[in-house]
Amino acid sequence: MDRSQSKYIEINGINTRYFEKGSGDPIVLIHGGHFGGGASAEDWFLNFDHLADKYHVYAFDKIGQGHTDNPKKNTDYIMGTQVKHAYEFIKKLNIKKPHLIGHSRGGYIVTRLAIEYPEITKSIVIIDSATLMQDISFYHDLADRVPSFNNTHEKIKYMIKENSWGDKHITDEWIEGNIEYSKSDKNIMAATKHSELEEKIFTKDLIERQKETHQWIKEGKLNTPTLVTWGIDDPSAFWDPIGINCLNLILPNVKNSSMHIFNNAGHYVFREQPEEFNAVVIGFINLNT
Repeated sequence: MDRSQSKYIEINGINTRYFEKGSGDPIVLIHGGHFGGGASAEDWFLNFDHLADKYHVYAFDKIGQGHTDNPKKNTDYIMGTQVKHAYEFIKKLNIKKPHLIGHSRGGYIVTRLAIEYPEITKSIVIIDSATLMQDISFYHDLADRVPSFNNTHEKIKYMIKENSWGDKHITDEWIEGNIEYSKSDKNIMAATKHSELEEKIFTKDLIERQKETHQWIKEGKLNTPTLVTWGIDDPSAFWDPIGINCLNLILPNVKNSSMHIFNNAGHYVFREQPEEFNAVVIGFINLNT
């Protein structure tokens, strides 16, 4: 899979890039990262083709990320905007009862989709999602300690490696795609807006939504089959306490739920251990098809 296979569709006035391949039961992959940040559907490139051998797989750039348009208003720079955009993407493409797989902030999105729109989801997979659980300072701390680099490629590789267990998954193709969209005027604007609005709007809203989500889960409102996966060596979404707290939130309160912990894996567990990750997900989906 490569960038030349991308497609575009308009979602309520937002030009949205996505990838699509395969046949069978649908899977929708939702990446992590923040508005204007270095994440996109290309994060899934080490998993996409293998999953597409068995399923009809979609991966899209979230609103305000990758090559997808930015939010129209300042007040839309919140997680709820990305949840709604994901829902509209699924509806616009008429994807029936997909299995949703979300990494990091994408894990929060698939959880909210399953609670707010239970009719659209068949199952969800939550991958290393601190965003679902609590606010963290890792990315601010990382930005403060990044050494000077003359080479953008090396800088991005360093930042990804700092959030990983190893670096074999950090491919040149992935980095170059990151550089390509990060340099665009659209992405620079999204990053600037996110920086300006993070404390004023984004974080305040997210903390309230986290509390709300936890309460809903404890009330039994997450009824979709749920798999939680975690890298035990995650440097940002720590296994202890964040992963353990997620386990204690999901497993006692979601009847059909389980958790798989990956050794020798950091925040990008699905890239660092792609064969095991794909096998675990396929096994979970087979049980819930």
